[in-house]
Amino acid sequence: MIDVLYNTSMDANAIKELRQRLQESQTQFGARFSVSQITVAHWESGRSKPMSKRLLEIQDLSRMPTASATAPRPFRPIQYLGSKLRLAETIATIIEQVAPRSCRVGDLFSGTGVVSSAIAVSHPVTAVDIQSYSAVLSAARLRSSARHFSELLKPEFEHRAREVESQLGRALAPLISVEQDAIAEAKEGRTTLLAELIEHGSLAVFEQRPAATISSYLESALKSSSRNLKRLGLSTADTTALRYFGGPYFSYPQAIALDSILIASTDFKNHSTALAVILSAASEMVNTVGKQFAQPMKLRKADGTTPEILLQRAIRDRSLDTFHVFSSWASRWYAHTLKPSKEHKVVCGDVLDFVSQDESCRAWYADPPYTIDHYSRFYHVLETISLRDSPKLDEMAKRGEITVMRGVYRGGRYQSPFCIPSKAHSAFDGLFSATAKNGAPLVLSYSPYDEAQGNRPRLLTLKEMMDIASKYYRNVSLEEIDEHSHRKLNSKSLNSGIRSNAECLIICEAAR
Repeated sequence: MIDVLYNTSMDANAIKELRQRLQESQTQFGARFSVSQITVAHWESGRSKPMSKRLLEIQDLSRMPTASATAPRPFRPIQYLGSKLRLAETIATIIEQVAPRSCRVGDLFSGTGVVSSAIAVSHPVTAVDIQSYSAVLSAARLRSSARHFSELLKPEFEHRAREVESQLGRALAPLISVEQDAIAEAKEGRTTLLAELIEHGSLAVFEQRPAATISSYLESALKSSSRNLKRLGLSTADTTALRYFGGPYFSYPQAIALDSILIASTDFKNHSTALAVILSAASEMVNTVGKQFAQPMKLRKADGTTPEILLQRAIRDRSLDTFHVFSSWASRWYAHTLKPSKEHKVVCGDVLDFVSQDESCRAWYADPPYTIDHYSRFYHVLETISLRDSPKLDEMAKRGEITVMRGVYRGGRYQSPFCIPSKAHSAFDGLFSATAKNGAPLVLSYSPYDEAQGNRPRLLTLKEMMDIASKYYRNVSLEEIDEHSHRKLNSKSLNSGIRSNAECLIICEAAR
């Protein structure tokens, strides 16, 4: 936990010094606590003192060294494919140019909420994505206050989480012991046990369909730990990270701590905000190549050898302390907190269904997928941790044996039509036609690619995309942007002269 101290008192001078450190006017400072400029002036002159609730809020603010009144820059809450972090402010500026002033903007395929938070500085936003983890991240970004995150840094919150951690740790003692032995052996060059734990150490996998080739040591630990958890009487929702992903994706202590923090957050009535920070912490700690969740790390090659770099990465990732990582992310979320607004909305649902029915958004930004890669494959761990349900895991036949797939994928994972070759054209056609129905402008991201460089081919070319857009919009233009600059291309047919490393925006205005 971050070593910060509460001010035991906040007198008039301390309040004024805090406001000045934040570089805020009395009006801006008062807005944090829903009081007027006059009230702040009275606090600073000593004519009146904050009520106890306000005083606690001010103390919370004073102990956060990163607190700032300036408009927070977008930040990336998880490792994310195709993140628009470096482009978010440019995208928001372009939205400003095409969208009616102060109108509601729909952010379609909102992902981590990076673009939503940039647009939200000047527009009410509706963030839409079918993935539950996206709704969790977007809601925390758009609707949580700084106080919500500061609560997660209080010593009493960690104390409660540690209590739960101790209880779960006793239940999982057999598996924790196996993991300790596995890492000790791996450091001496014997990686068999650690590789087996990563491949077969999930309790959920073991309970659904145990592997035929599992050592008696690991099998005994899985059986004992499963029985111990059942005796505790905790639901799967309480122990999702541990039951499903402890072993393959996280060390058992890490998974235990993730669940313990979320259980503690229920006592503090801060469940949804804590869950967003947990997703950030999980993204940093996950023991996979590239910090994506597509598959657990595979330590053993076909010839039985273990690449040294993978071994060191596995040991390093599994040594990360969950509480330290969590508090670091809670501080980061706090530092980037927007002014919360009930005007912002978050929708967890199918994008095409939403756009077809919505009448509130007067402008759109969309960042749909373009390749055959389903994002649900890369973030299914975060999805299950967010839903906290009891999904049956996908299985496959391998050499005549039915096994749970190595990725520990939840059954019925969402498959986007935008990622299916036979459906992609129709999906994009439906998107353009739906956004154009009420005359709203659309700004749509597209990433060109260079197949000669080994880039992943797009299901539709840029020209095909612009041709579809032109069926529904009279003015279709192209804008090429990168992290440093952007420039306008005034032709709807250009698909040449575009740099393969630049992001493009298709700007659609004036519906037909």
